Amino acid sequence: MAILVSRVTRRSRFGSSLWRRSAYAFAALPAGLASLTGARVQPALAHRLLDVPSARPGRFRTILHALLSLPLGVLSLLAGAYGWGIVVLNLFYPARWLIGMGGSLRDAWGGPTLAGAWAVHATGGLVMLLLMPALMKGITTLQARLMVRVIGRADGTMGR
Repeated sequence: MAILVSRVTRRSRFGSSLWRRSAYAFAALPAGLASLTGARVQPALAHRLLDVPSARPGRFRTILHALLSLPLGVLSLLAGAYGWGIVVLNLFYPARWLIGMGGSLRDAWGGPTLAGAWAVHATGGLVMLLLMPALMKGITTLQARLMVRVIGRADGTMGR
């Protein structure tokens, strides 16, 4: 089991790229809303966190991209919050009682003991932890492609 986890984590790239992509997933919606005013917040954020080589767009393209990227921003925020929430809440299952989320262990999956409930929930948390790099990469790749397609690249060419 340890060898399998080691191989999966090495391939999944748990590193700065994952955390930058996760940060962008959380910040994409607020940055998109700010970009609706014509401010270049979202392109600057994508350049900084995702290394998207975008041009300095004009006001029209900035607003157009902000409008088109709103559904992806909502999706990325929900997927990131839900996914990372599952990871944290399930891996640290006993801490739920500290934040008022406790309940009866008789009704918990893996209950009626804390050890059984924690084992079942931690397994789900580990599975989600292994899926999060792929989920974050997929969503932020879609966002980066949309940005290049609408705004263009730094060399003046439009993305395909």
